[in-house]
Amino acid sequence: MSIQKKESPFWSAEFNPKIAVIYWALVVISCAGACSSNSDSKERSGAGAQSGEGVSGQGVAASGGIPSTGGGGGMSGAAGNNPQAGADGGTAGTSATSGTGGLAGSGGIAGTVAGGGGAGSTGGASGAAGSGGGTSQTPDGGAGSTGSTLPQVDSVDTEGPFQTVQDLASGPTRTSGVFYPVELGKNGLKHPIFIWGCGGGSVPSRYVDHMNRIASHGFVAIADATTTAADGAPLKASLDWILGENDRQGSLFYQMLDTGKIAAGGHSIGSVNTFAIADDTRLSTTIHVAGGSLDGMGSGAARLRNPTAYICGETDMFGNVEKAEADYEATTVPVFMTVMTGAEHIGAAREGLGAIVAWLRWHLGGEEERRSMFLDPNGEFCTGKFVSKYKNW
Repeated sequence: MSIQKKESPFWSAEFNPKIAVIYWALVVISCAGACSSNSDSKERSGAGAQSGEGVSGQGVAASGGIPSTGGGGGMSGAAGNNPQAGADGGTAGTSATSGTGGLAGSGGIAGTVAGGGGAGSTGGASGAAGSGGGTSQTPDGGAGSTGSTLPQVDSVDTEGPFQTVQDLASGPTRTSGVFYPVELGKNGLKHPIFIWGCGGGSVPSRYVDHMNRIASHGFVAIADATTTAADGAPLKASLDWILGENDRQGSLFYQMLDTGKIAAGGHSIGSVNTFAIADDTRLSTTIHVAGGSLDGMGSGAARLRNPTAYICGETDMFGNVEKAEADYEATTVPVFMTVMTGAEHIGAAREGLGAIVAWLRWHLGGEEERRSMFLDPNGEFCTGKFVSKYKNW
């Protein structure tokens, strides 16, 4: 049975009590069935099944992730200034020892694991990082996993390849929802991190469908209740906590996370809280769903330091399209904005879920092929119900 807590308006501090009463009445109507149901703390979710409105999926998920094929033995790409040098191992060798990874060129990608050659072979040495930031991988003779390389998927609008676990009594104060793949670290994957701020008056149990979908694509997601203080404190606390868990021996997440690939996002007041921490140097990107800067003057954009996305519902009753427009105009970093035709305030997070997953796979998973989904006039999130624009790329 769902625990349906009403969302209090994130703008309540700006309006008089009579308007707040009207808001409560509207939200009671619109919230019915719109958000996810409450589930027992720390259970295996049916992430492999399609979750319905208001009910977490109960089906059996596809087991584990799809291992990447990676490179086998043999010599990786040649060293030098080729940015892809060493990115993929060569054809598996048949000798007793597999070849070494190539050297990444200047500013390029480090060679991936070169192990997994012919029968009886040993793992080869990984490619050395080139100047400009490639990172070498640990040779393990395995499937050639490359850290944060996520398993490929056919669609961002369905569950990913990982079965997931949800714990709704976790985080720094035991009130956060933490969502993650059952098989953490499969094939050497280091999981990117996503911190999510819930809507005003809402709690993580209302977003279990959303967060399990994201976790099923290989991310570790943490959802937090946020307040009208809009100072980002709950999001920052959860970010500090999960990074601490990655470093703490004995932790479930010990050395399982890609601490260089972190995103923050939120819905309604959660979006405003995300603006408050957007200048945190640990973040790679932010996502703002149906929640523009409270002053309507684009003030939140001043904190942005990385690519950002604004996802809005056309019929948002709280003026968030107009507020997001002001944020967009004030944004100086690379930015994408979409207004979904027919979507309203509560439903924007669900209707924009495919775009959220694709954005995370692009900016945290390194899937550059997703760029055109957002920055091509014929891209998936620039056509149909998505009325979009972008700048500064």
